[in-house]
Amino acid sequence: MNDLSPEEPVPGSPDPTPETTDAPAAPTPPGSEPEPPEPAAQQASDFPLPPALGSDAEHEFNEDEAQAVSYRKYARALSVTGDLYRTSGYRGGLFLASATPNVPSGPVNDPATLAALTADRLRIRRTKGGKVRGNSVPPQHLKTALVAECFLQQFRPVDRVDTASRYVHLAAPDGGDDFHLTMPGYFDGGPRRRVLHTGAEPEVSRSLDFVQRFLEVMAFQSAADRTNAVAAAITVLLRDAWPGGKPLLAVTSTKSHGGKDTVIAFAAGVAPRTAISYQETDWALESNLVRAVKFTPGIGVLVVENARLDGTGRYIRSAILERFLTDPEPLLGTVGTGVPVRLRNDLVFAVSTNDGRLSEDLMNRALPIRLAPRGDVADRRPAIGNPKLEYLPANRGRIEAELRGMVERWREAGRPLDNEVRHPFSPWAATVGGILKASGFEHFLANYSQRRTSDDPVKDALGLLGASSPDRWLTAGEWARKVVELGLVRRLIPEGDRDTDAGRQRGIGIVFTAHDGETYAVETDDLPLTLRLEKARRRFDGPPSTRYRFLTVDTTPPAETP
Repeated sequence: MNDLSPEEPVPGSPDPTPETTDAPAAPTPPGSEPEPPEPAAQQASDFPLPPALGSDAEHEFNEDEAQAVSYRKYARALSVTGDLYRTSGYRGGLFLASATPNVPSGPVNDPATLAALTADRLRIRRTKGGKVRGNSVPPQHLKTALVAECFLQQFRPVDRVDTASRYVHLAAPDGGDDFHLTMPGYFDGGPRRRVLHTGAEPEVSRSLDFVQRFLEVMAFQSAADRTNAVAAAITVLLRDAWPGGKPLLAVTSTKSHGGKDTVIAFAAGVAPRTAISYQETDWALESNLVRAVKFTPGIGVLVVENARLDGTGRYIRSAILERFLTDPEPLLGTVGTGVPVRLRNDLVFAVSTNDGRLSEDLMNRALPIRLAPRGDVADRRPAIGNPKLEYLPANRGRIEAELRGMVERWREAGRPLDNEVRHPFSPWAATVGGILKASGFEHFLANYSQRRTSDDPVKDALGLLGASSPDRWLTAGEWARKVVELGLVRRLIPEGDRDTDAGRQRGIGIVFTAHDGETYAVETDDLPLTLRLEKARRRFDGPPSTRYRFLTVDTTPPAETP
């Protein structure tokens, strides 16, 4: 601070303006200094004027009152601006969600941030013993207030702040699923469904033109894969529902650059998404996954990119992915990622792969989407331009509006369910299947059995074995010889039983018994087959014996892509 008096020139400055009178200037009385000049116009327009500068009203923080009383009064004074909320966690502090576009939302969970926020909003007069003791709330009170229920309960709780509208899952009066599309403002759907929507009003379209244009240029292997891509987008749109009961989006392709990432981008829509690399070791994959979830605010879709076969050369597997897919509230915590926290599982997981096969556990929990482009993918010239880099970014809002229209059409039709479709996540499948049917999409999950067969090495080998001699009752020894002829020994016979005829006979008998009653969808040169493995012990053409057959249960070809 400069100690020179007003009459003394500042060294190096120009001469002062000559006085018009010989009388000395009167000193400025203490406490009556002039107000500082208003900020520059540009700065004033960047952010709103702090309320404390627009009002002379004071808030008394009385340290003689019980803390429960003084904290409650303090909180009510802060809450009048309407942009402060409490987080849903116990002792979780506050959350600032301003309606001003250039004021970012964020947590208020430390004394320094709360002190700055208070200075902008309130003129504090702190009293004690009937006397004014200061003009701010002491740090120890700020720290205590941020974890005190008497303070926090004066603010509306918020579980999530969205800049884009999304569906909140609600239980319908009949016990089924229903969904509420959030509008700008605050929506209280009860615990864990209190949403603050700070964006624009959502558009709902009854057309499907932009969705159909995208689907038409993608090289889906079948109509089922095409419909499943729409099902994936609906799943992301309704991701608030079915915690621990949503499928893995398994997007595969027969060729590199076949459109896997494009389909995932279509399904993700406006939901925040992030990608991690597949790791063969589960601890490394878990570390990547936990970091991505904890450090990506509002994440909706997590993609495991370009997964490849593990060191065994058999299939892609992950215990951590299996747990996340089925746990309604997974615990996020691993070395180097901070304090473990529980998360309500409203995430959608996706995996993309060219040459990898998913393990049986993952495939059972998957929504399969298969791409099979023909010719040189580099020569493609889609009518809509580059689907991923041009069409989707330019039409994201229109596509999202059409997907919302599908949900609203289903709601208006009485929320019909598709109870014929089969999947381990049955509530999800019945609801999404009903939404698809209400908008004319057919063949949902019709490829599920086929993908489970082809993506599992053992099931794939059993399907090939059965297709070589369908509907024939053969002994284990006869089947073992066919295993050798077809080159399936390494895929079907346990390692210790591969070297002798007796060992292979015993080995295939063990495998058949373990898979008795299972169904396999197999593509042959002539037509597709659906086979069921059966085991029986009875008189066939002599003494009682144990035999096995692959019974043909269906030969219906899959629906082709329109």
